[in-house]
Amino acid sequence: MANLQHIRRRIKSVKNIQKITNAMDMIARSRFNAARDALLNNMPYVAKTREIMRRVMTQMRGQEYEHPFVKTRAELIADQEHADGKFLFIVIASDKGLAGSFSSNVFKEAHDTIEYDGTDAGTSTGDDDGDDENFHKKNFDALNAVKPIKNAPKRQQRYQATGSMAKAQSRQSGGSGGGNANVAREYHDADYIDGIELITVGRKATTHFRQRGYNVIKSYHGISERPQYKYAKEIADLVIERFSSGEIIDVTLIYTQFKSAISCTPDDVTLLPIVTDDYAKSAATLKEEYIYEPDVVKILNDFLPRRLATRIYGAMLHSAASELSSRMNAMSNATDNAQELVGRLNLFYNKVRQAGITNEINEIVGGANALE
Repeated sequence: MANLQHIRRRIKSVKNIQKITNAMDMIARSRFNAARDALLNNMPYVAKTREIMRRVMTQMRGQEYEHPFVKTRAELIADQEHADGKFLFIVIASDKGLAGSFSSNVFKEAHDTIEYDGTDAGTSTGDDDGDDENFHKKNFDALNAVKPIKNAPKRQQRYQATGSMAKAQSRQSGGSGGGNANVAREYHDADYIDGIELITVGRKATTHFRQRGYNVIKSYHGISERPQYKYAKEIADLVIERFSSGEIIDVTLIYTQFKSAISCTPDDVTLLPIVTDDYAKSAATLKEEYIYEPDVVKILNDFLPRRLATRIYGAMLHSAASELSSRMNAMSNATDNAQELVGRLNLFYNKVRQAGITNEINEIVGGANALE
């Protein structure tokens, strides 16, 4: 028979854990409200930068314009065919645990993207702003977007290129080999990881990828719940410097897109290079033609770095809101489970106690009968 003292200790232990999870739930809930407000306050700015990007890039169509960030699809394929640069991935996860499957989902998405070999060409909804977000079929800002389950035929070709750029080009080609099948790194080569560099946000991401032998060139800790624009600007400056020098040829951002307090989806989007061909789709929807001062080229040159920093900061805000909502849900479920467990233990305790009392009564009655 179970020891009553052992059951009491277990009930006390579960109640103490319940107090902790309940406190963490309340803390996460208060921080979540702040993170969600920050995200919603940032969305109008992101939407306006997206609109400016559409208008400027649409007006640049047909003009001779050279910029290391901007390429046509033909130039992209030609450059990657002879490029020796590496692929850079920016992975945003959490600093702490106890957030359910938040970090593990990000890591799964990251490995699916980094180790992409052309056999899992998924589809995803995208906004119709006509820039590179539309090309990669990603919805960076909309909170109500839905990402369908990946479902595309496998291909025989083994991609050398990696990341969401390869995924997107596969989708553009209908999953049949695509225009990127002849351009870069052979998947599962011995030196495959040598062609990959990572920038991580969050201790969990840094630990995860360093333990697996990836080259983490920069890491940021302690900011996953409270992101600041200065860190996004610092990451953007580093990316711009390395991309302009040719050290890297593709930049992919991997983060968790916040949709609601109970729905968060890992996502990947290519930041650089920007493909100009896809702005033709948005040209028909723009009725007005703006006059730019001093000129559209000067504005675009100054605007592209700011747009890059804005998108990274937006992803950090999405990830912060997603992390806190995941922690809030996980701690709320843990508190409810602890309450249920305490109820079952109390019932078990009462049964054991009643059985002990019944056994003592039987012993007393048996002794009395023996004395007669």
